Amino acid sequence: MLLQKTSFAVILLMLGNGVALAADAPPASMQKPAVIVPDAMRAPILAAARAGRRIVAAGDHGVILLSDDDGAHFRQADTVPTQALLTSLSFVDDRHGWAAGHDGVILHTEDGGDHWTLQREDLDGDKPLFSILFKDARHGFAVGLFGTAVQTADGGASWTPLQVEAGADTDHHLYCLFGDPATALYIAAENGLIYRSADGDASWNEVKTANPGSFWTGLQLRDGSLLAAGQRGHVFVSRDQGANWSEVPSGTDQSLTGIVQNADGSILITGLGGVTLTSADGAHSFIAHTRTDRVPLNAALAGSSSAPLLFGDQGVTGPERDRNSGTGPGPNSP
Repeated sequence: MLLQKTSFAVILLMLGNGVALAADAPPASMQKPAVIVPDAMRAPILAAARAGRRIVAAGDHGVILLSDDDGAHFRQADTVPTQALLTSLSFVDDRHGWAAGHDGVILHTEDGGDHWTLQREDLDGDKPLFSILFKDARHGFAVGLFGTAVQTADGGASWTPLQVEAGADTDHHLYCLFGDPATALYIAAENGLIYRSADGDASWNEVKTANPGSFWTGLQLRDGSLLAAGQRGHVFVSRDQGANWSEVPSGTDQSLTGIVQNADGSILITGLGGVTLTSADGAHSFIAHTRTDRVPLNAALAGSSSAPLLFGDQGVTGPERDRNSGTGPGPNSP
């Protein structure tokens, strides 16, 4: 099955293989509202987050979806002032949140995602943002293509450059912000790089891991351990605050896109080709599963009272057991 042209997974795969996006492509107009989709739950989704009890998901053509029943039903947000591809979400409480995406777009909501306003855009060249993270209602960061990094100290009313890389080579693609803002922040990047800041983003240290490819996603687990994953199924773990990283066999060569820790402490990693990885031993080992539909998966959220919610090129979907297990689809599968 061919992936959709604007799929996050395809974009990252192209970048990781050294193929840049077309710099001369005409930018999307920021004056156009998001496309209204007929079937909200089937809209391509790249990111998901919780705003209190509400689930917020974002993706292609500025589509932002909301669910107030733990993912059973979704509706489209009332006002979204862009058709740019949205790649990341960050909420600090049940009302205040931000979304980031292509054309350097950053959106803000003060009502849990029903209405959004445009805080930032950058149409000067090709500068998509891949990740956004707020420490509190005023302090936030966003990173993206070719070392793009910006920060705000006023809730996004203004954004200034953030110096992450040092030296002559300062254009690595920065894919994912993660960590505990109260202790240390991390950025998963290309070429097996992890950037770490333990002084409130005043300075960043580069950590070179043994990963030959790019890290697309990362997460700090509840025990303080760090996970990073990405191209060709590589999963790395650090148990010393990011100083050293070791690889954990994943059982797949599919590229990995998102990490979530469930309420019971188990870990789920999503990936291309319908791949999911699960761990019940604190990321010491993983079991790989492949969905029968092989739908590309871009993100996941832990369910409050049910199985994790999965998001991908075919929208919101449910879990499915290993296609080789002979047990067939799970009860929530499409």
